[in-house]
Amino acid sequence: MEKVLVPSPPLSGPGGAPSAHEPAAAAGFTIAFCLEGQLRLDDQPALHEAVALARRQPGSRLVVLATRPEDQRLRGPHQRRIEAQALASLRSRLASWGIPLLAFPQQTTAAALDEIRPLLAPDRLFQAQQSRLFGDWPVAPERFPLVFSDFRRNLERSPEAPLPPPDFTGLGWTGADWPEAWPREWLQSPDPAPVADPQADPYRDPQSDRRSAFPFRGDEPTALARLQHFCGGSDGLRHYKARRNGLVGTEFSSKLSPFLAVGSLSVRRIWQEILRYQAIHGADEGSEWLKQELLWREFFLWSEQRHGAAFHGASGLQNRQPAWIENRELFERWCRADGGHPLIDAQLRELLATGYLSNRGRQWVASHFINSLQLPWIWGARFFEWWLIDAEPALNTGNWAYLAGVGSDPRSFGGSPRRFDLERQVGLYDPGQTHRQRWS
Repeated sequence: MEKVLVPSPPLSGPGGAPSAHEPAAAAGFTIAFCLEGQLRLDDQPALHEAVALARRQPGSRLVVLATRPEDQRLRGPHQRRIEAQALASLRSRLASWGIPLLAFPQQTTAAALDEIRPLLAPDRLFQAQQSRLFGDWPVAPERFPLVFSDFRRNLERSPEAPLPPPDFTGLGWTGADWPEAWPREWLQSPDPAPVADPQADPYRDPQSDRRSAFPFRGDEPTALARLQHFCGGSDGLRHYKARRNGLVGTEFSSKLSPFLAVGSLSVRRIWQEILRYQAIHGADEGSEWLKQELLWREFFLWSEQRHGAAFHGASGLQNRQPAWIENRELFERWCRADGGHPLIDAQLRELLATGYLSNRGRQWVASHFINSLQLPWIWGARFFEWWLIDAEPALNTGNWAYLAGVGSDPRSFGGSPRRFDLERQVGLYDPGQTHRQRWS
């Protein structure tokens, strides 16, 4: 998406002399691309538009700003760690073309532009968009359904193909162009997990807990390597449906959601790799199931856009207030993984230590929170949103509301929310109590 900037009045000192805060004189045409939380070079349509404009404007230079979307909530510690890794990797790769990346990851684009304006006034601004399969409504907003099955059956368009990274040759800044007055903090983002040992796995995060099911760095090269491994370098995709309810290890599921959450991987790239796999091996149960999971993500993102504040409200899309007890002392114990149920406490200890929790574990924890503890589901949802390494607000709220009986679960319309028999679930998915012992 492009925005044309309105030129600011010239900043002048006494007698018309240039002020100390006057934007650096630019011999060329400066184009700014704002990442808006999408920390990658692959499949960035707006970045292609920016590069195309630069090619049409001789002498153009490109600058990249790491900014957050207007509506992005604060991220928790685990997600901020992999976000910093993604940002550091991106800065290093852009620097190889001489393109500066100015880091304002906790600021909106408007706030970042205000801060840089005394030293840099871009002529054109482009902004990245959240990675989605569909560039426009997959079902018209006036017909957008409340439940996923209707959404999947009534899709009015196909997922769009991803774009490759653009060619940045000739768009960088020379040594003479690089403004000396730029503050150092704009040009640096500390990588909390540098790869110092050349013998070490470049994709593994040395800061992660050794027991973590997601021990990976959050940057784009790691995301693409994981995607290739899961879809082509292992049997992970083929057996995805059969294994996805596992609890321990890196291979029971794709582990792609954290990369999607910090924008270091494109969902369209994932879809394309699944199609590539199916062209070779056929559309088996595992690959079709992962496609369905990606459509679930779309459903929640577009549903949030369709319903606005009501989507995140306590009454949900069904506009009914669930029964709960606002027991803050119990909630505080639960937040410390000291709620008294060994299975649930083990799941929460894993979440607090690593930021990751399996799909099955998330359902157990939420169901127990809502049905057994009878605590307000929005408390649990906000807690998850802060601690999950792959938190995306629409997906997190959508799943909690589903289990609370106020969202898009078709069984809950006019009925009670679904609940899990935890003892039976343990017998099915952790009969040897491997997970519980690991996190005891």
